Amino acid sequence: MSKVMVIGIDSLEPALLRRFEPDLPNFTRLRQESPQIELQCIFPPDSIPAWVSIHTGLNPAQHGLIHVFDVFETQWQDILAIDPAAFQDRTFWDYASQAGKRVLVLFPFVAFPPWEVNGLMVGRAMDDRRLAGGAAWQTERELRTCPPEAQEEYQLPPFLKEVSGKHPGYDNLAARTREAIEVIREKASLGLELSASNEWDLFFIFFGSLDVVQHSLWRYMDEKDPTYPGPNSLQDLIRDTYKVLDDMVGQLIDQHPDATVIVMSDHGHGMRPTRTVNINELLRQMGLLRSKGHRWNPAPRVMEGLKRTVLDFVHERELDYWLLALGKAPLVSSASKGLYMSTASIDMERTTAYLSSFAGAKSYSHGGIEIRRDRLDGEEYEDLRERLIEELSQIRNPEKDAPLMSWICKREDLYSGPHISQFPDVVFELENGYGVYWGIHTPLVGTAYEHNLASGGHKKDAVLLLSGADRKPLRNGMTLMDVAPTILDLLGTKNGFGFDGSSIFA
Repeated sequence: MSKVMVIGIDSLEPALLRRFEPDLPNFTRLRQESPQIELQCIFPPDSIPAWVSIHTGLNPAQHGLIHVFDVFETQWQDILAIDPAAFQDRTFWDYASQAGKRVLVLFPFVAFPPWEVNGLMVGRAMDDRRLAGGAAWQTERELRTCPPEAQEEYQLPPFLKEVSGKHPGYDNLAARTREAIEVIREKASLGLELSASNEWDLFFIFFGSLDVVQHSLWRYMDEKDPTYPGPNSLQDLIRDTYKVLDDMVGQLIDQHPDATVIVMSDHGHGMRPTRTVNINELLRQMGLLRSKGHRWNPAPRVMEGLKRTVLDFVHERELDYWLLALGKAPLVSSASKGLYMSTASIDMERTTAYLSSFAGAKSYSHGGIEIRRDRLDGEEYEDLRERLIEELSQIRNPEKDAPLMSWICKREDLYSGPHISQFPDVVFELENGYGVYWGIHTPLVGTAYEHNLASGGHKKDAVLLLSGADRKPLRNGMTLMDVAPTILDLLGTKNGFGFDGSSIFA
């Protein structure tokens, strides 16, 4: 059994590790030393459900935390209310502690406040506190330790600096990225100090700022993005962030040469879809979704057209940030969200099926359809699900005569667990490049209006690099649920914890 060091980096993208290889000596060394391991994210590929699946080895229907972030913060209050008791004592570091291993756990995602372990756990709150006199994106988050006396013993600050994930305005993207890099360096410094000062068998440290940087800067780097502005002053900032992470990884590895090292992400990152598929319009055409409009009341159809006209105007002139900022004002926030999500024209009293907002107000490729069982009008629930899957799987892009649906299935065919009802009745993923939209009375394929604000989006291909293990993996494919049992296997801890995944060494 060797020491195991796990470095978690939110949104680390495998393709960029290859693209930036000349500037990333430590990642490159790890890639050369590591067996080729393909790691797949869970569904939906978002940070909260993903990291909780990493922590616990459970699928999202088992742990029940499928909250997501989006530009309108539609689930923000639910996120702040997350109780870590939902997975406390069921994480890989808890199981290692219970087996007598000494653990050092720093800043684990959504695991706050920290709890008792056999060692030291340092937790960071989810909610931001605005820095006095700072810019809108400059925040800090409460820091706590368990045991509590460790905070004073190691002279740890009560708060750690952070940068907000909210769009800071186009003129502030470079400044916010520089501060995100400083946040990475500050956490790395604490990681180096605490890992040198403590005895540990398992060391886990989490970094989250890369995700924020990539979301808002992707189109300034990616020449394939149709909104790429050409050579620009922001084009190297994502590369610069990877270089800082590379340096941090190198320092941690060099400080602990006797440790088996895992560097991993929860999901990858790439260009957010630039086109959308209006699933609600398809449901309307199927007679499952009802509009408030009719021949004698054309207002809803007119309003839907007006919404698209406004959004087209905003999108083409890159006024998206101002619309988002306006949407934060209490008097207009619902109207601004409605422009994007387009639900006001739907007659929910007469609607049987509609596009779910479980993944937030995002034009991502994944989505789901909610079915109202009280509105089945004589059709059996299972028959309706089968009909939806059959008909929607056949939809094609009228512009290219190509399929639009990558896959579609019942939620129970995706996962099983006590929280499966949190998923929509039918779940799906569109073909690459297409995201969901809520519009009705609209063409099947449209524009992804939020792309200018967040041109980067999550991808299901994640990173797992492994160095220093004394065994070779028995397979090269993994899901996030396999991470916890693999870590415990490396620690020599018997796997009997009811994981949905399994060790790649077993």
